[in-house]
Amino acid sequence: MGTNVLQLENKKHGSYAFQTTNAQGQVVFAANGVIHSFIPNQEIIRTFEMEHSTFGVQLEFLTFEQLTENTSRLTMHVVYRSVDIRDQILKMPFAAGINMAHNRLQDILSQLK
Repeated sequence: MGTNVLQLENKKHGSYAFQTTNAQGQVVFAANGVIHSFIPNQEIIRTFEMEHSTFGVQLEFLTFEQLTENTSRLTMHVVYRSVDIRDQILKMPFAAGINMAHNRLQDILSQLK
């Protein structure tokens, strides 16, 4: 399983899109969105939409707080269209995927130092 970044414009009014494929190369997850605010090392405000789902768009506020010279804390605040949609999404197995993506991002960024 792997995730491919199809588009990534880290800037105000930029957009992003990515797909995750299984071992056979079939797309099992795809998402996209628009970046509304991008302040390096501080915040990202963006929309997030899972393709081929009925959940619609969610609004995400990502805040980065420096803890040490080499570490930071990411706080995510997500706004859903309804409580029902939020509850449906929380039943899905996203925790493992989110942790995997964040760990991979940390590995990549650590190599850039």
